[in-house]
Amino acid sequence: MKILCLANSFRVGGRCVGGIELNQENIPILQSGRPKWVRPVFNAEHEEVPVRLVSGINLLDVVEFDELEMTGHDHQTENVLFNSNTIKTVGRLDIAVLERLIDNDRYASLFGNRGAAVPEEKIGELSYSLSLVLLEEFETNERVFEGKPYPQIKLSFRYRGNPYNFPITDPVFLDQYKRNNGILNGRNRIYATLSLAAPHQEWSSKLVAGIIIGENSKAEVDDFDISDFS
Repeated sequence: MKILCLANSFRVGGRCVGGIELNQENIPILQSGRPKWVRPVFNAEHEEVPVRLVSGINLLDVVEFDELEMTGHDHQTENVLFNSNTIKTVGRLDIAVLERLIDNDRYASLFGNRGAAVPEEKIGELSYSLSLVLLEEFETNERVFEGKPYPQIKLSFRYRGNPYNFPITDPVFLDQYKRNNGILNGRNRIYATLSLAAPHQEWSSKLVAGIIIGENSKAEVDDFDISDFS
């Protein structure tokens, strides 16, 4: 199986990797008119992928692995258990391919409501947990928690006119932000991979699992090795 990697984000104990399945010619596979998302998962408590297996994988990389079993459940229908000995990067696609993969006109709201999380009793109404959107109105902001040394970095944006504000879990972007918190200043568009987490304390949080900056900033993503942040 091959995927176009669009998320390699923090998850409890490791990473959460996600992307869109590709055929042998590296063309995205569609399912019911929508790109077919895949989340390769590991046999671990939270299905997290060990950092050592994916530390060299960047967004827009073509990643190949042997699938063992479809393990999708609840709203996370995309989950696929994979053979950890087979995962590897085999290529890379240009940012231009993303224009054909976005969900900007598909849903009235993100993951079924306009909030930052979905209550557990509503999870059964959803059949997906990954989505790619093109954003043209956005900014970063910080939330400070008492007793924690670092703030939570969030992305506020508009989708179909509605405001949202989700935590960012993309380690590459967070490292770039740490070096320059004005990284998005003056930018006109970004692609954001959105993820709906597993339920925790009766809620599933909405997250920004990957950020790809358009226009002339593509090199910033290319030049940074995610393993530096491990």
